[in-house]
Amino acid sequence: MAGFRAAQRYAKGLMAFANEAKQTDVVYAEMNDVSKAIKENEDLRIFLNSPIIDAKKKEVALKEVFKSLSVTTQTFISLIVRQGRENILSKIAEQFIAIYDNSNNIVTAEIVSAVQLDQNTIDNIIAKAKQTLAVGSQVKVENKVDASLIGGFVLKIGNNQVDSSIKTKLATLKKDFSKNEYIPKF
Repeated sequence: MAGFRAAQRYAKGLMAFANEAKQTDVVYAEMNDVSKAIKENEDLRIFLNSPIIDAKKKEVALKEVFKSLSVTTQTFISLIVRQGRENILSKIAEQFIAIYDNSNNIVTAEIVSAVQLDQNTIDNIIAKAKQTLAVGSQVKVENKVDASLIGGFVLKIGNNQVDSSIKTKLATLKKDFSKNEYIPKF
């Protein structure tokens, strides 16, 4: 994975910088916004990855795109551009989020369901999942929709996965029936 180690180093540096400025929570929220903006905007990704565009122009453009962010985050983004690392900005943001989550005992739970779940259902699923987590853990929920599941849901927390989807149950049944060695006598 290109740039992973560099992204980790920059994220650690940003965490130290944010701690020093006592703006860790603010920078965390802003890194979530930066990550989301880059993921959702293909033009921005192309712009950041372009070797043709001058660093000064990138710095000015990013300052305008992220003008609502704090001075701490804007200063960091300017530093990244001047270092020629703007192409890994989203990875840096993701690494910063991971470091923050790890240090604050925040666990990400990804719920994939066939339809959009209401908040009550999500709360019930998370309440059951919290029983297996360390005491005091906070859960950050990502709800995704995959119609191919037919029904039910798949819950992923860290390396653990609970699959209670209809798709998986049907696949299991099909597998069980295919192994059926019953030969009818006609």
